Amino acid sequence: MELPVFIEPLTDRPGYAAQLGAPFHLRAEAATAENAQQQLAALLQRRLQGGATLGVIRLPVGAGGGLGGGWLPDDELTREWLQQVQQYRLECDEADLRE
Repeated sequence: MELPVFIEPLTDRPGYAAQLGAPFHLRAEAATAENAQQQLAALLQRRLQGGATLGVIRLPVGAGGGLGGGWLPDDELTREWLQQVQQYRLECDEADLRE
């Protein structure tokens, strides 16, 4: 499993901080970025060994009254509206490139 880790230099002293955001809320500090990341991995491993588990929830497509794809009706009016939105976005992109 791969998790994104945020690593940044400490601002008040030499070293680096590595952190995992929600739902983990873990942070480790060390002299090097690599050591901070290793310490962070060790913290997570200890929590897992202490009984924490990682899981996922899978929702069927369209569940939840609009979650996921397919929430727009497939009719002529909607198709025309989507086409106009796409055209407007292209015009805005072209205008940005000219500036």
